[in-house]
Amino acid sequence: MHCIKIMKINCLIAVLIIQNSNNMRIRKSFYALLAFGLMFMVSCNQTNRNDQISIIPVPMQWQTNKGYFAISGRTKLICSKQNETRKVAEYLAKTIGSYTPFIIEIVDEVEGESNDNTILLKIDSSCNNLNSEGYRLKVHSDGIQIQANSSKGLFYGVQSLLQMFPPTFYNSVITSEIIVSGVEITDQPRFPYRGMHLDVSRHMFPVCFIKRYIDLLAMYKYNTFHWHLTDDQGWRIEIKQYPKLTEIGAFRDSTLVGHSDKLPLKYDGEPYGGYYTREQVKDIVQYASDRMIAIIPEIEMPGHTLAALAAYPEYACTEGPFHVAGEWGVFEDIYCPKEETFTFLENILTEVIDLFPGTYIHIGGDEAPKDRWQESAFCQQLIKEQGLKDEHQLQSYFIRRIETFLNGKGRKLIGWDEILDGGLSPNATVMSWRGEEGGIAAAQQGHDAIMTPGAYCYFNHYQAEPETEPLAFGNYLTLKKVYSYEPVPEELDSAEAIHILGAQGNVWTEYLANPENVEYMVLPRMAALAEVDWSQPTDKNWESFYQRILVHFKVYEALGYHYSKGSYKVNMITTSDSAGVWNIELQSEIPNAQIYYTTTGDDPDVFSTKYVTPFSVNTSSTIKAAIIENGTMKSVSKQIISKHKAFGAKLTLKTSPDSRYAGGDASKLVDGLVGGNGFSDGHWIGYNGSDLELEMELLHPDTIRSVSMRFYQDQPSWIFLPEGWRVDFIDEDKPIFVTGNFCTPVEEKNDIVTIQEIKVQLTPQLRSKLGIKVTGLKKNPAWHPGAGENAWFFVDEIEVN
Repeated sequence: MHCIKIMKINCLIAVLIIQNSNNMRIRKSFYALLAFGLMFMVSCNQTNRNDQISIIPVPMQWQTNKGYFAISGRTKLICSKQNETRKVAEYLAKTIGSYTPFIIEIVDEVEGESNDNTILLKIDSSCNNLNSEGYRLKVHSDGIQIQANSSKGLFYGVQSLLQMFPPTFYNSVITSEIIVSGVEITDQPRFPYRGMHLDVSRHMFPVCFIKRYIDLLAMYKYNTFHWHLTDDQGWRIEIKQYPKLTEIGAFRDSTLVGHSDKLPLKYDGEPYGGYYTREQVKDIVQYASDRMIAIIPEIEMPGHTLAALAAYPEYACTEGPFHVAGEWGVFEDIYCPKEETFTFLENILTEVIDLFPGTYIHIGGDEAPKDRWQESAFCQQLIKEQGLKDEHQLQSYFIRRIETFLNGKGRKLIGWDEILDGGLSPNATVMSWRGEEGGIAAAQQGHDAIMTPGAYCYFNHYQAEPETEPLAFGNYLTLKKVYSYEPVPEELDSAEAIHILGAQGNVWTEYLANPENVEYMVLPRMAALAEVDWSQPTDKNWESFYQRILVHFKVYEALGYHYSKGSYKVNMITTSDSAGVWNIELQSEIPNAQIYYTTTGDDPDVFSTKYVTPFSVNTSSTIKAAIIENGTMKSVSKQIISKHKAFGAKLTLKTSPDSRYAGGDASKLVDGLVGGNGFSDGHWIGYNGSDLELEMELLHPDTIRSVSMRFYQDQPSWIFLPEGWRVDFIDEDKPIFVTGNFCTPVEEKNDIVTIQEIKVQLTPQLRSKLGIKVTGLKKNPAWHPGAGENAWFFVDEIEVN
């Protein structure tokens, strides 16, 4: 307001002097003064104004206008008398009051009264064409109106309004007014389920942080918090009927230090544990409910139950004793499906249901080894009595028993996609994490599914170059890749697609020991997934999102959140034109990044070639590239380009690679890009307990003299060199045997990561088709800590010369 007063004085002086002066020079001077005053007023207004609409997720429809509204201590908040509407009003008033000296008065709506200098929250039938979470938001010079057909819609409208406040609002420096740009928004979510997960078993977090985490979910319009409360490493919820679950099961003797695949394992020797009391759980549930967030509790069964069995060993198939796990992984001891076990679990779930009023109860169902069931005379007899085929159907029997109980309590069962094994329970919802296959299968069977594939939705994975990041899981998931996710698989038709309820981000905390670690791993990736869940695909735009997230970085800083600025990695893509010229395209997730590169293997600098368009290479090369930002060179990306005759060849797969690495994209075997020192760098293709078998057709017949492949070995990570391979020329679709198998000494322990190239010299022949088979080690050797589990092998490039 001070700016406006100064401007009025300037204008008055100018007019008076001009009216009393015939001197042109004086007139010009005061016209300049007038212009300066206008500029001064505009700049003052913009000090507390966010002219750019930086809302995430991007609204369905929005239109800016020239006006603005100034929120001050005199602004009133008007709402209808419904209790739920008033709660939303109180939330907004409290938020404004937390960062400014304004005390916003909440008054009941009175028909016919002026709404000047007000914020109106109203349940309005004019919004009935929107879904139950949709809203309309209008900002003009007289006030702000948020309308919806439910309190949820009003709350999401409030979140959009708060994102229109300037970031300085959260620095508590605004003392006069909050300037909100004029806009009209009509918005509603694409999916009914929008979730974030948090594992509190591996590491536990205080109640204050759980609420802070929920605040983040509310900011980005998530409506579900998946709370992973029990696992092998700790039981985190008080159960009155079974006190030993928290007396014993909530505490472990020590915790693994570093990655679980690095031998020998090291432990910190420090006792660790804790749990949430019933009163704390109730408090958190209410806190989430006030922010329109339902909490899904997860109580793991039949596997991931060592913490429970340490407390109550009588519910296992063997006598024990059992100990709460201090390391990560999958353990053989699981619940035994006897009547006493079901009584135990039903009693636990009865108390859980009493604490959580939402629709779903998550029972895990994942990674349950069948060894103990195979060895158990009771389980084998039960399989016969129930007419079951095997232990997988026994797990299905287990899940169905629990689902029947939950349905009788008015709840729905949800579980990881392993609950599909042996047949899916009638009303169960599947959470698809091992790729998208589980979600596809569930939807095709008419079951609801929530998509949370590790390749796109596991936020415990590295989000930038591992050498520059805190300890995390080995996979690599950038902000841009999260944003690129499409939850509805193209394999589904329209009738099946309606069963995809939405997507969820998962946060497993093996390597996240404190709240700061969790914040860093979810921000800003949860913002990207929020837009995937809320906005229509046609409304998404990476460049727009990136500009908006830069504004949110300022909000994170003001609120004290830890966050990642993303990846400065330069990605390289190979293509070839009709003349056979290889072209290299450089990409970054940072729009309009200034990239400099060399093709000589030297590190780039500002004097190197600046990337503008794809460039060609004539021979195998080592390309190095880096982004230079504000005069500072970020980390250098290195890529070896191998030019060979199989580049771009057509591949016909007889066996498929695992989708968790390089997206299972077998074309990377012939893209000319050589894998680096990490098997999760996006160039290595992985096979888990299976073989690689394919046919290759070159782009045109050529003289073939040799075939070579590179394999990755990291035995502590369960990755071994293959047992052998063979190459066949294919003549008129019939294979002609060319080379025999080689043998790898897999029984020899070797903790060192190695990359081995196998090259076979051939009698030169003019050919276009090859058959290739690589035989992998199926199970980890007996001496290995993961003995008997599926072994991996990784290959990066099939070179033909």
